[in-house]
Formats: sequence, structure tokens, C-alpha cells
Amino acid sequence: MSTATLVVALAAPPVDTLVHGKQVLEVTAATNGADNIPVLLRCGVDSNAAQGLKPKQAGDHLIIAGDLFLEDGQAVVYLRTLCDTNDQAYVNEITVVGRLANEPRVAESNKSAARSLAVNRRVKGEDVTDWYTIRGYGYMMDRLVNASKGSLAMVSGSLDQRTNREGKPYIELKGRNIRIYEKGKGGGKSNMAGNTKAVGYDHDSFVNGASDMPFQW
Repeated sequence: MSTATLVVALAAPPVDTLVHGKQVLEVTAATNGADNIPVLLRCGVDSNAAQGLKPKQAGDHLIIAGDLFLEDGQAVVYLRTLCDTNDQAYVNEITVVGRLANEPRVAESNKSAARSLAVNRRVKGEDVTDWYTIRGYGYMMDRLVNASKGSLAMVSGSLDQRTNREGKPYIELKGRNIRIYEKGKGGGKSNMAGNTKAVGYDHDSFVNGASDMPFQW
């Protein structure tokens, strides 16, 4: 799961296009403020979001919320809601839930650490994995470094754009908070609803449910 709430400025009017065999309304945009991170906005042509997006023009500022994923390294938001705003507004809030992979990479300054996080989604009935680079500072850096490989984690923070050694930009998530879910560890129980008759709250329900996701991207 990955969600985004952003204030963006549209770079062009929305256009109808075909993505993964589905007709969508699509528009390029960038986050407000000094960062100007490119974001691609999409929604189904018959959705409520499309009705609000169709009349917008280049330069319009919007508060948008929706499901976030990565496509060829670019941030894409599938819109659920949107609202007019102005160029003085700024919101950049991201939440991702996935599994930590590989070993953390600690910066030479020893002030931050980065680690990959895998988030699964469905595209035309098949699993696709988005790889997010999570960067943490201070306490969150310690959590990233010490978490076991494969741990299920929920991270909240902001989209950030950095440049690699070849000068190519890439997307990072600058983490603000992280919660690690490990079976039988971290003070949590393998079944959150233990001693009750509720179902669907055992650890495996949070791990193996990707194939049951209702969203068919």
C-alpha cells in the first residue's frame, strides 16, 4: 500500500489516454514549493475525480490525494480526491507499507541511512513490485539500520528528489516516522485480535494479502 497527499501545480491540461488497457485521464504536474518534484496524475475517465480534473488548465494548483506507485522511476498518483488551492499552499505527505530489503546504506556523514522497501501491487492480474528508497535521520535512521531484512514496515514522510552519481534524478521517501511489524517481536502479537472471535487480524493476513487487493491497476 502506498498513498500520497500533495499540493501540485499542473504542467498542462489533462488528456485522455490508454494505460494498461484502460482509458484514463492523465496530466503531468509538479509539487509546490522549492522541490518541484515531477508527478503524473491519473484517474479513470468515468470517475468523480475525472469530472473535477477535466476542466483544469496548466498552472492550476490542486490538493490531491490517491494511491501512489512508481513507473519507470517517476511518481504516479491515481487520484481519489482533489480540491482547488493556490501557489502558497504546500502539502507533501506519503505513507507506504512494504517489506524492507537488502542492507542499509549509511551516508558518509553518518547522519542518515537509506534502505529499499518493496511494495506490491497488481497490474492486469499480475504482481508488480515498486522499490522505494527510504531515507531516515536520527531515531528513524537507527530503526532502518537495525530492522531485520524482510520486516514489514509502515513509513510516513515526504517525497524527495535526489541525484545519483551519473547525474540522473531519482525519487526518495524522506522518512518522518516508521513502524516495524515483526511476528512475535517489537512488543506486538502475531494476532492483534487475540482472545476475540475476530478474523483477518493475524500476522499472515497482513503479509499474504497482495493477491486479494481490489485494485486492478
